[in-house]
Amino acid sequence: MLVAAGAAGCTGGNGSGGSGPSAAADAAEAKPPVAAQPPLVITQAEAEKVFSQFEWERRTPVQWKSPDGLAKVATDPLLTGWRAATALAAAQKDTISSVSALTQPTFAIPAERDQPSYPRSFVVFSKASGRESGQDTAVHYFVQEAPGGEWKAAVETWVATAAPGPLDTENVVKFTGLSVQLRKTALGSVGRDAAGAATLSATADADRTVCGRFADYMSFTTPDEPEEDDRFAPGPLTDGMVRELGEKAKKPKLKGLITYAFEHEETGPRLPVLKLDNGTSLVACPLRRTEKMRGTDSTVTFSFADGSDYGALLDDKGKKWRSWDAQLSLTALIELPPAGTPGPAQVASCNCVKPLLLEMTGKRAD
Repeated sequence: MLVAAGAAGCTGGNGSGGSGPSAAADAAEAKPPVAAQPPLVITQAEAEKVFSQFEWERRTPVQWKSPDGLAKVATDPLLTGWRAATALAAAQKDTISSVSALTQPTFAIPAERDQPSYPRSFVVFSKASGRESGQDTAVHYFVQEAPGGEWKAAVETWVATAAPGPLDTENVVKFTGLSVQLRKTALGSVGRDAAGAATLSATADADRTVCGRFADYMSFTTPDEPEEDDRFAPGPLTDGMVRELGEKAKKPKLKGLITYAFEHEETGPRLPVLKLDNGTSLVACPLRRTEKMRGTDSTVTFSFADGSDYGALLDDKGKKWRSWDAQLSLTALIELPPAGTPGPAQVASCNCVKPLLLEMTGKRAD
């Protein structure tokens, strides 16, 4: 049989004309097998369903009247904050009719190998409807407490990210009663491995200790103020916030008559520490604040202004008070410098000045 020129290499290797493997198949078999992608703590498709259900529940007005449906998609500290928002609205004879829709979600999902135990978490960055081109970006941390458990949102806040549009004009985002101050410098992108899994910090436990340091830094009693702490970069979200809180006791009508104490402690689940593409680490710090007001002597009394949220929760109705204590919820996002790089931590966002008011107790003057 004649063989066409150049076709000899295509004859079967077992001598049976054309029935053996081709040279192309030989080459394919010679290539190393493609490594299997490591499993994620939740698939992209499942994460999209979790976020979609969360988004639907939080935009359903009836849930804000009776927040049982919110409990299906949220856990503490977020759920406590949501319930407090509904209680405050009721005390103010107000309603929460709707909240901004969240669009364009981007998912940061770690691999199982990086979260071998529970709770497990993933993070979603999204935009408020109508603000898609702005830098202000919503951040939600979702948590699964145990194998097979429901995924629920534990923390929500905002941060500035790179975008063609500007930040919110006041550098404050208002979202379901949440007023968050944002650092103007945009956050870097989340680091990802070759398979697309979000990269977590290898020193997460050590990184999270910044939350306790920040809680200590923000805790003080007026008229004293904490000294500048070189572990945190100075600016409007650190020493600027402390000064703004301290101004409460310096108003002309109150100066010298009252003291405010601000005490902070960590709360909520251990959340993942994301590694950003610039080598920094992003730490979410859910905190609980106890704010205490005291008169400087037994003759000092205090009353709340009309419409005050604090007075509404105390059922104030023009009463005078000797003292009161408030419980509030806040979240700081703190960016740590790359490992081995000296430098202070940067607070990327915090609702430190206007936290969520949870509950009030007080001692009346009469």
